[in-house]
Amino acid sequence: MNKKIVLVLAVIIFAITALITANLYKSNIVKQQTTDEFLIRDYSSIYGSEDAKVVLVEFFDPACETCAQFAPLIKELVNKSENRLKVIYRYAPLHENSDIVVTLLELAKEQGIPFDKALNTLLTNQNSWAQNHMANPEIAATLLEQEVGFDVQKAHFDISTVQDRINQDIKDMVALGINKTPSFFVNGKPLEKFGYDELKKLIDSEIKKVY
Repeated sequence: MNKKIVLVLAVIIFAITALITANLYKSNIVKQQTTDEFLIRDYSSIYGSEDAKVVLVEFFDPACETCAQFAPLIKELVNKSENRLKVIYRYAPLHENSDIVVTLLELAKEQGIPFDKALNTLLTNQNSWAQNHMANPEIAATLLEQEVGFDVQKAHFDISTVQDRINQDIKDMVALGINKTPSFFVNGKPLEKFGYDELKKLIDSEIKKVY
């Protein structure tokens, strides 16, 4: 294992462990607010047209197999929507060590690496760094380094910049009661029955309402 990757990840783990733990176990003190207040944040990554009126919010875990399976299907829905649908990605790091991997994604963004490119790299190679519901951040970091030019040595300088984003996503995840991934909301409406057909039906219904 590359020593610089291990060192940088040790810094990342130290910086975010207390943060993640605190938020995952304090759901009982979250104030009651409307669902919409927890769904969209201005820092979140988007796929699709900024002007799209139908908004699909996905809380996902990069180590989640179902998330990886749904990823190309979601993109296909967006690409066929004629700029009427966009996806907003939110983190829900429920698998072991996934909190570190989502931090790597945000650090890659800080380096100017397109989010979609970094995420696609992780999801299409998921079986190399995530197995048995456990993520291996060292392998994920090496993969990003090799495939998209992620600078691991530089990454630790940006940790404080991305902490608030990870913190907020976890707070929102807890507030919304999300305990599985992927979890979808379409224009603020939760997908009640999970499945691709059900999701497409909800999206189509919202498109018809607003267009």
